Amino acid sequence: MNTDLDHHPAKELLANHIQGTLSTGVSVALSAHLELCDSCRASSRELEAEASDTWLQESGEVSANDFSKLIKDIVVLAQENPSESRQEEDFPISKIHMHDHSFDLPRVLAKAANDSLEWKRLAGGINQAVIDIDSETQCEFIYMSPGSKTPMHRHEGSEITLVLDGSFSDSSGTYGPADFIVREGEDEHQPVSEEGCLCFAVLDKPLTFTRGLARLFNPLNKYKFRKTTAHQV
Repeated sequence: MNTDLDHHPAKELLANHIQGTLSTGVSVALSAHLELCDSCRASSRELEAEASDTWLQESGEVSANDFSKLIKDIVVLAQENPSESRQEEDFPISKIHMHDHSFDLPRVLAKAANDSLEWKRLAGGINQAVIDIDSETQCEFIYMSPGSKTPMHRHEGSEITLVLDGSFSDSSGTYGPADFIVREGEDEHQPVSEEGCLCFAVLDKPLTFTRGLARLFNPLNKYKFRKTTAHQV
């Protein structure tokens, strides 16, 4: 478990996750981060307790004893270590193997993935495996080989990236295991990885390449995004 991270989901995003208002893809990425981050798990417990308190005040139909038991149950459940409480579960994929590396997956991602995970090799040492999660987003594993970089691109919508192993950097900083990065529309960057990096990414709109020959692939990117999300309806 990692408590020394630089990049966490915003409190508002955690609250939306608890309220169940996020897309399934974003919820999966956030749940995976919670498996890896002690501090965000603690924040999530606090938000759950606040939400329960608000619900009690609004309903006025639950006794003080019932409320105390409700809070206790929530705290106990949230404090369970996922790797211990679910160790009996068996998922088709618990690791991802790329080249000479093997990466452990958070259990929520192991559950979301399947044994037919198909990797496609893209330009510049980038590998991609898209998985079906919901009809609103494109969810994918991205593996950046050591020394690789993506083409410069702009985000038309939002992109959430969870680093699972290794690290990458761009003009805004360096990101390591369990970091949770949110890119909003019109953000432009070029991720580079010296040591190699495995990420899980969720996009609600296709990205747009902004320089060089990669721009020729923009129509294909938009088509693939529409095809992926339409397939998941």
